[in-house]
Amino acid sequence: MAFPARLLAFSMLLIIYQAHSSVARNTYSAMEVADDAAIKALQTKIRYQFKDRILLMRAVTHASYSIDNNGALSVLGYNIIEAALSLRYVLNNSAIGSGDLHSKVAELSNCTALSEDAFDLQLNDLVRVAPKVNPKKQSILCGCYRALFGAIGADAKSLDIAREKFWTRQGWNSPKIMEKHLTQGGLHLEVLDNID
Repeated sequence: MAFPARLLAFSMLLIIYQAHSSVARNTYSAMEVADDAAIKALQTKIRYQFKDRILLMRAVTHASYSIDNNGALSVLGYNIIEAALSLRYVLNNSAIGSGDLHSKVAELSNCTALSEDAFDLQLNDLVRVAPKVNPKKQSILCGCYRALFGAIGADAKSLDIAREKFWTRQGWNSPKIMEKHLTQGGLHLEVLDNID
């Protein structure tokens, strides 16, 4: 008796999951049409055109909205952003101490800093959340922002492209802005003009 009951329970869970996946796919299609102008504007702002728009839709989908959400992309984006920041500082000063590096990376990759740029990108208007969840909540925007760069990396199949897009977004491809960021931490601008 126990085996048939387990099989029935598993079958029901599988049916529910498949139905939910179908609804999620249909939701993404509807989202693409409804938010086409906003999606195009976002892609212009980040200077990246997605080949797989499902990745972009997933990047702006919070766990409260769908089981098919931005959780994994956010983890990937978190690591891309921290690596991009670390690389910039080490390229500028290979003798930087690990404590100094960690402090600067933590300061520039925290949710407060990232959610500010998320607002500038108007991710609060694109992020998909459950009805009673605030899309302007800092942690939600931060996760969405990180997921966006994770989605770029996954779509391009390149962490370097995601890093470059993050640097561009932060203005770090501009030597004057780069100097401002680095000198705030007591570092000096050296030969970053030649860094892509």
